[in-house]
This record gives sequence, C-alpha cells and structure tokens, in this order.
Amino acid sequence: MSTLPTAPITSPWRWWVCVLLMLATVINYMDRMALNQMAKEIKGAFALTNEQYGWLESVFSLAFAIGAIGTGFVVDRVSVRWVYPLMVVGWSVAGVLTGFATSFGVLLTCRFALGLFEAGNWPCGIRTTRAVLQPAERSFGNSLFQSGTALGAVITPLMVLALLRQAEVTGATDSWRLPFRVIGCLGLVWVALWFVTVPQWMLQPSDAVGAPAHQGATRFVDVFRDRRFWALVAMVMAVNFTWHGYRTWLPLYLQEQRGYSREAMSGFTTVYYLVADVGSWTVGLLTLVLCKRGLALHVSRLLAFAGCALLTICTVSVPFLPDGWALQTGLLAVAFGALGLFPTYFALTQELSSRHQGKVTGTLGACAHLSLFVVYPIEGWICDVTKSYEWVLGGVGVFPFLALVVTVALWPPRKEPPPPSVEAGT
Repeated sequence: MSTLPTAPITSPWRWWVCVLLMLATVINYMDRMALNQMAKEIKGAFALTNEQYGWLESVFSLAFAIGAIGTGFVVDRVSVRWVYPLMVVGWSVAGVLTGFATSFGVLLTCRFALGLFEAGNWPCGIRTTRAVLQPAERSFGNSLFQSGTALGAVITPLMVLALLRQAEVTGATDSWRLPFRVIGCLGLVWVALWFVTVPQWMLQPSDAVGAPAHQGATRFVDVFRDRRFWALVAMVMAVNFTWHGYRTWLPLYLQEQRGYSREAMSGFTTVYYLVADVGSWTVGLLTLVLCKRGLALHVSRLLAFAGCALLTICTVSVPFLPDGWALQTGLLAVAFGALGLFPTYFALTQELSSRHQGKVTGTLGACAHLSLFVVYPIEGWICDVTKSYEWVLGGVGVFPFLALVVTVALWPPRKEPPPPSVEAGT
C-alpha cells in the first residue's frame, strides 16, 4: 500500500498554501508599489517628466514579459518548491538595490531586475493552485492569491508614509530611499515560511493524484491552435490595462490634478485597494457559490467577469466627477471591478493544459506586459501633452468589456457535466 499522504486536492492544508501565495503577492506588490507611492518625490529627485516616469513602468513591463516566459518554461520542468523562493529572493534584492540608485539609468536597471523576478510569482502561483485545488475551487483560490495585490497596495502607502516620516526625522536627504530598503527585506521571511510549512507532496501536479493525465493540450504548440488561448490573450491585456493604468497614474492624478496632499492621497489609495481586495474575494466566492448551486462552471465564471467589466466602465465618468464623494465613489467602483476580473481570468488559464500550465501562464503574462511596455510611455506622453491624467484614467476601464465580447465569441458557454461537490472545510 502506498505511504503517500492523502492527495493534496482533499487536504485542508491546501487553503494555507493559498494564504501563503497571497502573502507572496502582498510582498511582490509592496516592492512594486513603493515607486508609485513616492512618484512625486522620485520625479523631483531625478527631474523626470511624465514620459520618463512612464519609461520606468515600461522597462519593468518588458522585463516582466521576459521573466514570465522564462519562469513558465522553468516551472514546468523544475519543482515549484525551488523555483518560487528563488524568484522571491531575486525581486527582494532588486527592491533593496532600488534604494541605492544614484541616477535615472540605475533606477531603470533596478526596475528591469524587479520585473524580471516579480514575473515569476504568477506562473509559480497558478501552477500551485492548480496542483492543490479542485476546478470549482480555483476561482476562489485564485482570488485569495490575487487579493495579495490589493493587500500589498493597502499596506504600502501606510508603510511608505511611516518610513518617509522616520527618514525625515533623522534628517535623511533622500527620504524616498528608506522604504525601498526596508520593504525589499520582507521576502526573506516568506521564503522561510514556504520551506517550513509547505511539504513537497502537496505540490505534485493534479494529474499525479487522480485527475486525468495531462488534461488539455499535450504539446505546447497545440495551445496556440486553441481559440480559447486567443480569448485569454484579449482578456489578460484588458484586465492589466485597467488595473495597472490606475496603479500607475492614480497617485499622481490625486496629488497633481485633484490637489490631494501626500497624506490624503495615501489615505484614499488605502481605501481604494481595500475595496479592490473585497472585489477579488467576492468574485471568487460568488463563482464557488454559483457552482455549488448547480450553475455550469464556465457560465458562473463569465457572469462574474461580466459584472466586474460593467463596474470598470465607470472609469469613463472620472473626468466629469466633482471632487469629494462623487469622485471617490466612482473610483471605488472601478477598484472593485478591476481586481475582481483576475480570479476568473486565472481560473480560465487553468483549463488549457495541465502539462504546460507554467508556460501558458507565462506566455499570457508576457503578452500583457509587452503591451504595457508599449502603452506606458504613450500614456505618459498623453498626460504631458494634455496636461491631464483624465484622458488615460477615463479610457482604460473600457477594455474588459471588449475582452468579454471576444471571450464569449471564442469560448462560448457549452453544456458540461456538473462540477464535483466542493466542501470548503475539507
């Protein structure tokens, strides 16, 4: 008789693994968001235009695209148990070094290195949730994983503000450097938790524990012949245009165009990302509930995505909203929908190929960030030419609805067997 533990797909410990993935994403986004929260200070320190600031994001996205593909290929061949912590150490070192940058060129280099390693979080994380969760559970598990982006974005303004004040009290000339150095060290704590609390047997691919062997495409080239892959290309570009458009430009918009102080901007962006987190959890849980009530899995996912896409369209109203509760309500509606799009997207990526899950996630991530590499400088140029951030923020929320139309056309709902019974407490 085999001495292997119970298959990880039924182990209650699988939810701790999802929480640990969320914590990795929290740290990932804290390293990334530190730049956005100190954009005004960094622009002043290096005398940057909005177009140059856009290049900092653009270079990050180019590196992210390279890292996503590279990690995707590696994690399909080498155990995620070793690849994941390597990526976390890499982006942590890059974050610390950003705090020592002495020129715009060095800053660009650090952002490139950060993007290269941070990209590994998603191929590793999605491969992990696919290994430990049943299909009907994956939207909720992915919502836990992805909600780390908003939690990181919630924590970052508070930590950055506290560290900036501490640096100013001590008389530091470049107070913006300290947050990069402190936040960059947090990844080492996560690496220790990963090795101590996640056993190797839990990370076996799902097809090794009773699922159909190599579900989906058996050759990677066959993925590109699948119409569903191209629906996901449209989807991943759309959700990232919306989410990262606001991540990049919202702090500058609030401070430079709406007159928010640094403290007021940090306070509102904290609420913004808390609401985004609620959106992610709500969508993941809603999909799970709809499946338990007998609705087809794919239909449940499309309905959840459609609801979020309708909310992100609120972004077109941003240029016309007056200061105060009206503007903040519109922005919070966008926040709820923007992060709520991701659990459905990630769950759909897990339907194409079990054997090539890492490469699928990495390739799609590369598509998104190559497009962002092109878009960021254009967005910065638009902001400089129009002397307004509203043209960019007003338009980026339309893309998810367009992606929904493409997805329904290329991946329509179909008759499918009822999802397996899911017991959240087992």
